[in-house]
Amino acid sequence: MNKILFTLFLALSMALSVSAADHQLELAVPFTDNMILQRESKVPVWGFDKPGSWVTVEFAGQTKTAVADKNGDWMVKLDPLKVSREERGLEVKNNRGKSILLKGVLVGEVWFSSGQSNMVWTAGKSMCNEVARELASSKEDIPIREINIDTVSALYPQKKATSEGGWKKASAASGFSALSLSFAYELYKELNVPVGILLSAHSNTRIEAFTQREAIEAHPKLKIDADLIHKADPLIEQGRNAFVQYYSDLKVWQDEAGRAAEAGGKMPARPNLPGIAGMWRGPSQFFNGKIAPVIPYAIRGAIWCQGTSNGGDGRIYAARMEALVKGWRDAWGMPEMPFYFTQMQCYGAPDPNNVGFADIRQVQHMFFANNRKNV
Repeated sequence: MNKILFTLFLALSMALSVSAADHQLELAVPFTDNMILQRESKVPVWGFDKPGSWVTVEFAGQTKTAVADKNGDWMVKLDPLKVSREERGLEVKNNRGKSILLKGVLVGEVWFSSGQSNMVWTAGKSMCNEVARELASSKEDIPIREINIDTVSALYPQKKATSEGGWKKASAASGFSALSLSFAYELYKELNVPVGILLSAHSNTRIEAFTQREAIEAHPKLKIDADLIHKADPLIEQGRNAFVQYYSDLKVWQDEAGRAAEAGGKMPARPNLPGIAGMWRGPSQFFNGKIAPVIPYAIRGAIWCQGTSNGGDGRIYAARMEALVKGWRDAWGMPEMPFYFTQMQCYGAPDPNNVGFADIRQVQHMFFANNRKNV
């Protein structure tokens, strides 16, 4: 058993550490051609390189330099930028002659967008289809853009993620998140500035999957979620104990299953393996895999649409919303980050024996009523 646990810990350690020899000049996932940077705010630009490398970022007349740390991480912060619809280049280069040039960069408003299926649903399949067609067929480039972060489930916060195609222009708007596009389009009409949507959503997913671990652990009403995280984490005592118990239960199950097979009886249920197996949408796992890699990309605020998968939660959903918002605000270092959300829509006819969705709508209403500042 100890050998098995040692192997597990070794594999996790190898996964968490990247060899310095493998580092090359690289930008984090949100930095691609056609990106939109947040106006009137310090703008972090970060990535990876060999430890000790000098990395220089040049954009809009600014030149910023950083040194990659022992883990190969580097970051600079651009001074606040003015709105710009002019497509400009952002160049990143190191002291070893390597360089990356990003083209088509604009400056405007950037919003983080997350949630489950209704946030994932594309504009081309929705009532927003006419807006998408209008943008795509426009003779001029309407500066509304979106980047969609690929889904990764992780037990620990990740530095890297992927995005198929990176930032996409409005000509591809039919594939944008419909809710996000509607929001961005109204914002664009009101402000007349470029609008970027940083989308990190996944269908059929509970709210706690998108929530920062520290925020869950700190909330007095979310012990049930914190326990799930701890039992899945083999690097802490509670997780190690869960794995030890699993192998003990597995031995008992093997003996019982063997006797049942010999007697032609019913096979007993196999014990569940601790960890993320079978719970890849568990607490914090999408935050770790889909959100952590884009923090601290400069944003104005966040929009959120979710609730169906938590239909049986009742009033604990309020605590989960509190943890979600606090975790995002803490992670971005924006204690007053604007957080906009949609209330769950009504499904079907009223049913007094099935009030799960109604409970969520009521909780969402009360959350808004009690948190009017920037919500």
